[in-house]
Amino acid sequence: MKIGRVVVHPLRLPLPRPLKTSIHDIRAVDTVLVELQGDGGAIGSGYCFAFGDRRARALQALVEDLAPLYEGQDASATRALFDRAWRSINFLGHAGLAVMALAALDTACWDLAAQAAGLPLWRFLGASSHRVPTYASSGLWLDRSIDELLAEARAFYDAGHRAMKMRLGRTPAEDLARARALRAALPAEVKLLADVNQGWDVATAIRTGQALEEIGLFWLEEPVDYEDLEGSARVAAALTTPIASGESEYGWLGMKRYLDARAADVLMPDLQRMGGITGYRRAVELCEAYQWPVSSHLFVESSGPVLATASHAVILEHMDWWESLFADRLAVIDGAVVLPDRPGVGLGLDRTALIRYRA
Repeated sequence: MKIGRVVVHPLRLPLPRPLKTSIHDIRAVDTVLVELQGDGGAIGSGYCFAFGDRRARALQALVEDLAPLYEGQDASATRALFDRAWRSINFLGHAGLAVMALAALDTACWDLAAQAAGLPLWRFLGASSHRVPTYASSGLWLDRSIDELLAEARAFYDAGHRAMKMRLGRTPAEDLARARALRAALPAEVKLLADVNQGWDVATAIRTGQALEEIGLFWLEEPVDYEDLEGSARVAAALTTPIASGESEYGWLGMKRYLDARAADVLMPDLQRMGGITGYRRAVELCEAYQWPVSSHLFVESSGPVLATASHAVILEHMDWWESLFADRLAVIDGAVVLPDRPGVGLGLDRTALIRYRA
């Protein structure tokens, strides 16, 4: 299938309620969505995002700069097109906005290629099952009261989730009290994850992490600055609770740095920072070569099909920020995302949403 036009949509998705982490104060998600138009009306889509409209405009400019590399090409040449684009950003470097911009185009190309083959993306990538264990990540934020945490947790459970993630980064005493209250309210079979969003130093991470051991967390995520690999390794060695990290690193070689440093027990490469599905697959396969557990960060509809192929995959992050852009929603049943059987990503775009959220 030949790629015709590349259409770029600058979007601003307001959040229903502002959210806080230990290092973020987020009110909207500024998104650049890409359509690759193929033969017979087929459309492959992908997106990248930033927090802040000026940063998103910079992303858009880079997407538009890379788009001619895809126009007129065969969509099935996913890897060749990615490698060509990867070489083209060599001067800018293989980290930062250029890699994020490439992710939108690469993901859209895989979507279109799977449609050309008449296969759902997960099957096109070689998976045998369309069910991927997942955790709810769209709530349990740092600014929620304990009562709000419990209400959100009940809503996640009722929606089919059997794992969910809270945020930490208040005082150690508050973090422990909130985690205890949430763990006590959840059924025993529900996994509780916690994310510090890089908010602690090493000493605090070890001290507070040890106090949290009684909770039985499924994992403790990004306890320290993502660039402090040695510090993260010290935290991982000091705790029984698994440490998850890697979402802020760029490129699959960034995952190798984590692996070589033993900086985390579970790696969670971010599809956007890997450069799209091609780079994310390489990161997942690298973890497999090291026999290392791997997860995902955001981009549930495109990360899910890749994780479905991986025998060492742990769990898929389910974030609902971009759900309204699609005509259909991913079903969550008994703690697993059910990937669509329709060709490509299989969700379709909601045209009214593209108009409503246009920046």
